[in-house]
Amino acid sequence: MPSLSHRPTVRSALFRIGSAAILLAGLFGPASASAATTPTFVPIGAGYTAETLEQFAAEAAAVDTSDEVSILVLPITYGVDPLSMSNGLRNKNLTLADSRRGQIEDACLAVIPSGETCHVVLAPVLVRADAFDPANVALVTPGLDGIYVLGGDQVVAMEVVANTPFEAALANAQAAGAVTSGNSAGAAVESADMIAGYTGINGPEQGFEQGAVDLWLYDGPTDETRGLVFGLQNVLLDQHVFQRGRIARLISASQMAGELGIGVDADTAATIKNGTDLTQVGGSSGAFVADSLTYGSLAQYDPSGTLSIHSVATHVLAPGDGYNLATRQPIVSGSAVAAPDLASRTFPSLATPAGSGPLLLGGGVSATSGVIDRLVAASGGGGSRIVVLTVGYAKSEIATKDAKAYAAALTADGATASWFVLDQRTNAAPVTAALAGADGILLTAPDPSTVLAALGATSAISSAVESAWRGGAALLANDAAASALSAGFTADVRPGPSTGAIESAAVAEFRPDSVTPVAGLGWVNIAVEPGIVSNRHWGRLYNIVGAQPVSARLGLGIDAETAVEFRPDLSAPLVVGDSAAVALDGRFGSFGVGSNGTIAAHWAILDTYVGGQAIQP
Repeated sequence: MPSLSHRPTVRSALFRIGSAAILLAGLFGPASASAATTPTFVPIGAGYTAETLEQFAAEAAAVDTSDEVSILVLPITYGVDPLSMSNGLRNKNLTLADSRRGQIEDACLAVIPSGETCHVVLAPVLVRADAFDPANVALVTPGLDGIYVLGGDQVVAMEVVANTPFEAALANAQAAGAVTSGNSAGAAVESADMIAGYTGINGPEQGFEQGAVDLWLYDGPTDETRGLVFGLQNVLLDQHVFQRGRIARLISASQMAGELGIGVDADTAATIKNGTDLTQVGGSSGAFVADSLTYGSLAQYDPSGTLSIHSVATHVLAPGDGYNLATRQPIVSGSAVAAPDLASRTFPSLATPAGSGPLLLGGGVSATSGVIDRLVAASGGGGSRIVVLTVGYAKSEIATKDAKAYAAALTADGATASWFVLDQRTNAAPVTAALAGADGILLTAPDPSTVLAALGATSAISSAVESAWRGGAALLANDAAASALSAGFTADVRPGPSTGAIESAAVAEFRPDSVTPVAGLGWVNIAVEPGIVSNRHWGRLYNIVGAQPVSARLGLGIDAETAVEFRPDLSAPLVVGDSAAVALDGRFGSFGVGSNGTIAAHWAILDTYVGGQAIQP
């Protein structure tokens, strides 16, 4: 059995803040903090939009008492080597940073009352030696109202400023009331515990994999592998959270850190006051809360290192929402919403009809996946007759290539495989004849926007598939075909392969007006979204769950190289494969839409399951 992964003990915020103040006072002089000070942070997920910069500037203006709002802009994230930088690159980076300073100044001028002014200064701190330069430390002036960290590389940023006079001066300014903000990497450094990035060549696709996240946990103020010494305590910040598919990373990292995870999306800002009150979400997208504390989430890794975690409370915060970090409660329409009681939580039986064969719904299974082995075994093992069907492809040559690859893999596993490409020109007779004698079927489709129409266009074959399965043949429905057989899915075209297209879609899919929930064929009584982690389809899953009647708000996200196996003898289906299946349960929470069109979700309970586990609370 895999061992339980116990979260580290949550450290006392009082001890951490106190020890930081002691160190800073001892090394660099007394801090100017007042006991009445309530520090404000405004992490911005990415970008320099006027709306998000103005949200920060308005907070800085609110603490000003001099009629001149003073803001210091930090390019500490701009380097590659924290110890050195050529003169040419330094001048280039300072020029770019100054253009960002100008945008922040424009935002400040847009929000201040008539008669006031803005003084926005760029601190030329790009390498570690700069953070020891008294002239730069002197830029952190008494009465500073705002600190803004530009986007770039958070690891470089902390290697430049950690445990330097410049960081100590910033800490004193923040303690005296200065508002701290920044975008992208500049948001990441705003929590004392910091997500430094991914390890090695890992990326969003490995968000649930053990060791994939480079997590810098604060270990006292002399530690240099951390966020800013005055950063938010007992909360872990992430950025680009929808855009770059970082929900899995945030869940994993916050569970490891034993604290709340808050991710802010691109072109979006979240105002957090006094370390406890997220009072405003502004911009074009939303924020995400991963809470593994409220329900005492237990986590374990399977032998391949994939995370299984249960009863994670999640919230998608849109403009109009807030969140109390101390009570771990969302603020909806101005009121706190307490945690629902999950004591009676069960999943409905997902057993398939008596006499039907094993039904595997795949989240994007390749010909080399272990799910193929399971299909052969479920079909009777060596010598079993398996029919491969590709349907709904835009190009017949790709459909043929895929069909041949699956058939070859099945043959190598000892099965006897035949294959067919289905379209309107397909002669149904040989296909239905093959299906009538099949022990197993592999049905795959790549496009959720066309899969129902494609199956309808070959209705005689589709009926033969259903008859064979109901008669006892094993069936692997892969990718969009898995969605089609479920209770519901989002029937939208997938983005192109470019990074820009993928990231734009990942943000847009959190908007109900950008997705198309449809009913599936209902062979299983649950909605399914394939490629949940690998294709960044988190927004699709939240939308398909939120679109259902309250009692039916349950959906499965199935990742690539993974399937969920349904059988008549299983009320709780089993996970097969190399990654995870995600159950999202919205029956105990609420859904809505923010003023910017982003979906809002409160108390949506998330569970992940790995190979061999039954899908049950």
